[in-house]
Amino acid sequence: MIRILLFADQTDNLVHIKAKWAAVVMDFNRMQTQNLVDGLNAVINNPSYKENAMRLSRTHHDRPRKPLDEAVFWIEFIMRNKGAKHLRVEAHSLTWYQYHCLDVFAFLITIVTVVLYIFYKMCKYFIMRCCFRSKHKSKKE
Repeated sequence: MIRILLFADQTDNLVHIKAKWAAVVMDFNRMQTQNLVDGLNAVINNPSYKENAMRLSRTHHDRPRKPLDEAVFWIEFIMRNKGAKHLRVEAHSLTWYQYHCLDVFAFLITIVTVVLYIFYKMCKYFIMRCCFRSKHKSKKE
């Protein structure tokens, strides 16, 4: 198979599939027509790509139950346990500002504001000091 890198987390996925010799990976931004032709020829003429892809497919599909049976099991499990409250995520019990981390965001904004204020005051102090020093020197001369 030929995989073309476009964006986001695809880089990591493509590195894994390339390491297993199941695909030829190409970067969309640097891809030339000849690169695509070479990649197609490599995949078509080299049977190891198909063998590795089939091996990965068998590994992926080797499950004790079919996905539909597993989905039915979990739906019935939730019905038997009246909503399965013990499996719910703790995020459901957080307040809205905790859930969105607004308290942490406010703390970080406060720290950044204090640091910028101190930086501003220091710059203002040094600029004023330099300006007044040059005026005193010119008066003394």
